[in-house]
Amino acid sequence: MKVFISILIIGGTIWLVSQLVHFYQKSTVNSIDHQRTPAAAVATNPDDDLPPLPPAMEATLKQAMSGGSNAMKEWLETNGAYLRDPRKAAIQLDFAQILARSDPAGAKRLYLEVKGRNPQGAAVTGRLQKLAKLFE
Repeated sequence: MKVFISILIIGGTIWLVSQLVHFYQKSTVNSIDHQRTPAAAVATNPDDDLPPLPPAMEATLKQAMSGGSNAMKEWLETNGAYLRDPRKAAIQLDFAQILARSDPAGAKRLYLEVKGRNPQGAAVTGRLQKLAKLFE
């Protein structure tokens, strides 16, 4: 009987220690992740600061982007008149990146059009600078 009680006490102690170690490791990982969260939040989508599209137009834009360059071209021809810069410029830059694979000259023309239309300091200036290496 003493052996059985001793085994129970030792087993319970080992289980309790393992649970405490697991709890400590979990809380340490959570505190490290919590400390890193603000730094990770800095890397956001640059289009988040742009004016939003109407929900219906946003859905058709996503479909067009997944459809390739022809679908994007049709979408811009259909909806381009309803868009204003800087959102229009961002969408056209997305289209230029898609178009660069199949029609590099047309993509460069579109990039230069967007660049000429948006002055220095516009909301899409950062994207224009990043894409300059690709199109100029």
